[in-house]
Amino acid sequence: MRRSLFYILFFANIAFSQKANPTIDSLKNALKTETKLEKLKTLIKLSDEYSSVDLEQSRKVSYQALRLSRVLNNATYIAMSFNCIANVHQYKSELDSALYFHKKALCVRNSIKDSLGIADTYNNIGIVYDTKGQFDTALKYYFRALYFYEKKNDIAKQAMTNTNIGIIYRAEKEYDKALFYYRKALSLYLKTSDKIGQTIAAGNLGGILINFKRYHESLKYSFIARQGYQQLGYKRYLAYPLSNIAIVYDSLHRYGLAEKNYEKVIQLHQQFQNAFEVAENANAFAQCLIKQKKYKESINLSLKAVEYAKKSDAYLLEVYAYKNLQKAYTYSNNFEKANHYAGLYIVGKDSLFESEKTKTIFDLETKYQTAKKEQLLIQKEAETNQKNILLIGLSVLTVLVGLIGFLIYRQQKLRNIQQEQEFELKNAISEIETQNKLQQQRLDISRDLHDNIGAQLTFIISSVDNIRYAFEITNKKLDDKLSNISSFARATIIELRDTIWAMNNSEITFEDLNIRIHNFIEKAKEFKEQINFLFIASKEIMSVKLTSVEGMNLYRIIQEAVNNSIKYSDANEISIDVNQVENQIQITIKDNGQGFDPENIERGNGLQNMQDRIEAMQGKFNLMSESGKGTKIVLSFSKNT
Repeated sequence: MRRSLFYILFFANIAFSQKANPTIDSLKNALKTETKLEKLKTLIKLSDEYSSVDLEQSRKVSYQALRLSRVLNNATYIAMSFNCIANVHQYKSELDSALYFHKKALCVRNSIKDSLGIADTYNNIGIVYDTKGQFDTALKYYFRALYFYEKKNDIAKQAMTNTNIGIIYRAEKEYDKALFYYRKALSLYLKTSDKIGQTIAAGNLGGILINFKRYHESLKYSFIARQGYQQLGYKRYLAYPLSNIAIVYDSLHRYGLAEKNYEKVIQLHQQFQNAFEVAENANAFAQCLIKQKKYKESINLSLKAVEYAKKSDAYLLEVYAYKNLQKAYTYSNNFEKANHYAGLYIVGKDSLFESEKTKTIFDLETKYQTAKKEQLLIQKEAETNQKNILLIGLSVLTVLVGLIGFLIYRQQKLRNIQQEQEFELKNAISEIETQNKLQQQRLDISRDLHDNIGAQLTFIISSVDNIRYAFEITNKKLDDKLSNISSFARATIIELRDTIWAMNNSEITFEDLNIRIHNFIEKAKEFKEQINFLFIASKEIMSVKLTSVEGMNLYRIIQEAVNNSIKYSDANEISIDVNQVENQIQITIKDNGQGFDPENIERGNGLQNMQDRIEAMQGKFNLMSESGKGTKIVLSFSKNT
């Protein structure tokens, strides 16, 4: 169980002074008299303050900052606004959305060559991947961030990144390494005036010392962290040292004190909508109750852990909850339930591949240290032997050209495999007769897509990024080509995740589709800023339930229709309208472009696929267009609300 706190960057490279803990009221009052630039800085601060007390207000203020930064055409603050929006999603365990906005911030910072800002975003992306349990990817981003921080001699952020690296090692049960990085982080923080960093480091030490059974020393650091968060007014983070204290009392069999602290921890994480931490602490509390033979209370907490683990996509915590349920039902002599959860636990345990992840992490650390030594050697050789450097550069360029060709071939091959597997998925789901078989089939296919296709796409991205970072590429066309390959692979992973997301949900509502459609529209705006996108969905249809196949069909139809309008219509406005007409759901996608004569065109795969998808739902597909008067697609189908 992990009891470590991440350090998420909110104010990277802000070139203005900040008061310690400014209140929300004073910041709101300041907005009334400030210039636009001053107001922008205050909105960023205000978003951070709200993040500890009201996530919805934090989100609204972040979007205000984004709009104002775009008006001022200030790239630095555009990136910071994206970062604030990502943090809100991250607090709510909406990890895919958090990654989306962190990567938008990274694109902006890359464009302005903000090396310290790039490092900050690397750190935040690493945190998201760590929360998702993708430890090898998380560590890759942490080491990238650490490289820039060491280069800039930024002590505070070196400390922060060492903290996050320690968290990885603790998750992988490499406790000696974790303790080393935690102590290194605290020693660095003590050289600064960063009270929050010192508090986080103390809390993390309190957590790792539990693994060495040094309970009294753990309590010492945990009490320091608890006092620090109380003095700083950071109620959100108070749960972390309280969790360490609960575990220590649990280990010392002082169950009364342990239960009181567990209850406070879960209450705080629920208040701040941190589903991942609710699941983790509910699991720990459930184990504590099993020790006391309070099996009914333990079962209730384990079921809560399953619920919140699914909300945060934390499959590891879900598996732990199944183990607790199996124990509690066994001790309660309910062997039917015990066998059911024992089966779920075994299936989950076999899929985690912990040993392979651990090996990858050690390899990454070694590569990081080796890369630093190789860089120093290259610098010395450059001073003494320019001819050798030229030969090496030409050799590397030759290898790169061959590698790019190979990657393009692999990319096309992966796209073909993905299309084939989507087709197989549709056929498999239609043949399953019972709900249990349906769930098992979805699980098998989604794991196959994630572990095989997702891993290969991630390898392509990693390989291209490593090439770009390992070599100084002066050929702009080659650098752009590498960027395009990496971006395309990332986009493919996003689409793959959409498919896996749909498969892992037995039911999908229009409310679930809402954020995915908004994310897609936001991405479309990047490519066609002159087009005004409108998305309107009536409230009464938000509760309409769809099967996973139906939900993905609608999402793909809307994607295809919008893409067609962008590519061919020459429109300046595209609208998507979802409402209920009598007993049917009606979706209208309309543009004001140049239109065409439907009778005189040959339908391509895109239009035919849209019609096939809606007809698979027993729905109707209606295409209306006229030259000079735009195009309208109307989808209609019956569904109970």
